[in-house]
Amino acid sequence: MRTRIVSWGVLLDKDARLALDTVTSELVTNAVRHTHKPTLTVAVYVSVPLRRVLVEVYDGSITLPRRRRAGADAESGRGLELIEHLALAHGAERTERGKRVWAELALPEQPVTRRQLMAVPRRAIRAVLRALPRPRQSPIQPPFAPGSTRPRTAA
Repeated sequence: MRTRIVSWGVLLDKDARLALDTVTSELVTNAVRHTHKPTLTVAVYVSVPLRRVLVEVYDGSITLPRRRRAGADAESGRGLELIEHLALAHGAERTERGKRVWAELALPEQPVTRRQLMAVPRRAIRAVLRALPRPRQSPIQPPFAPGSTRPRTAA
């Protein structure tokens, strides 16, 4: 999954890679473990402007995932808790052929590419303006500008 996203030109930092790998692994593992149907589909959608990635797993079971209490020595039962901590949002719903389980994750800020700049000139102008140093303003502002009316003071 991560390789596919990177092949699209999306940059992932260490935190995003960890969250993406962990959440995808949990969603797919739960689908494989808890369904007896041969159908399993994984979909991924990326929105660079929103800095989000959506991972969806479809399987043939209609049983929705539920949170379990895992004992201290238990080797499983913490998947939904991990997803809750790593994802911005997550959920599950029944479909015509089973269920869809999904999680939305944050992406790090992405650099603007040359292609994006060429496609949207306004974006290029904004990127250039952001890169320019901002003029410093004096911390002391005059009480009034020449030619304007003098501000009233409370008496």
